[in-house]
Amino acid sequence: MKTNHFFSLLLPLIICFATLSNWSYTQNQKRNAPGVRKITENIHLVSDYGCNVIIVEGQGELLMVDSGHKRYSTALDSVISSLSDFPIKYILNTHFHLDHVRGNKKLSDRGAIIVAHENARTRMLSEWNVPDVRGREVRVIPPYPREYLADICFKDSIDLFYGDGVIKAIHYPNAHTNTDVAYFIQKENVILTGDLFFANGFPIIDIFYGGTINGYMSALDNLLKICDSNTVVIPGHGLPTNRQGLQDYQNMLTESISRILRLKEEGKTIDEIVDSHPIGYLYKGEESWVPEDVFIYTVYNGLSEK
Repeated sequence: MKTNHFFSLLLPLIICFATLSNWSYTQNQKRNAPGVRKITENIHLVSDYGCNVIIVEGQGELLMVDSGHKRYSTALDSVISSLSDFPIKYILNTHFHLDHVRGNKKLSDRGAIIVAHENARTRMLSEWNVPDVRGREVRVIPPYPREYLADICFKDSIDLFYGDGVIKAIHYPNAHTNTDVAYFIQKENVILTGDLFFANGFPIIDIFYGGTINGYMSALDNLLKICDSNTVVIPGHGLPTNRQGLQDYQNMLTESISRILRLKEEGKTIDEIVDSHPIGYLYKGEESWVPEDVFIYTVYNGLSEK
């Protein structure tokens, strides 16, 4: 967060993923982060292909949760083939943002069936266009061609029968966006949150496309109720954790929001709040993927939203 050059590269991810930052990918490569993490015997996490991509092995076929960014699809192909000779039969999208859906077409062209909340399909049929945020220009994303869109949509939550178990698809309205779905693989006790949880910093709240800070916090409350002490929690970005890790994240956000709200109620302008750095030390990991001032902006402008 030290130069305008950094911001110009990272912004498309920060403001709801207009594109995946080359800087982010390069830095992750240097940390040797890309690769496959075995979560259970049948579930693998593939990192740094735009988002966390999850591969679930069923009975002679594979299911993928989120498809990552198009530019890494060839590398992702190689990773998938190293795991199994089975084809990708289903893609479950957690929401509509670019870095989670741009691999859809390549896999749907091979026969994969895409599943998502109906709001995600609706959003993808329209242009994604948000105003500049704190002086940072965001490029417009045009409507997606048919090959990227969900074949099967649902209105609320739904049970998906896959392999010999059930995957609960749970819709969280007006949270990160209004399209968010978490997938709970019950038999394996693994929950895939999408961007309802960022393990690598402050979250993005797409206040221009249905996201609200109150809805986001409500979603975290519900996710915590689903989890027990043995649940594996896989975020949309960052390393997997457990219920305590998710609780710590919620606690950090609760304190951050409280500090921003207190300063706003004192009559501070957003620039005055940003200059005071009220939350910069609350996130204990490496440098937050989302800059402090961008999170302050979304909270400051979204506290009145439900």
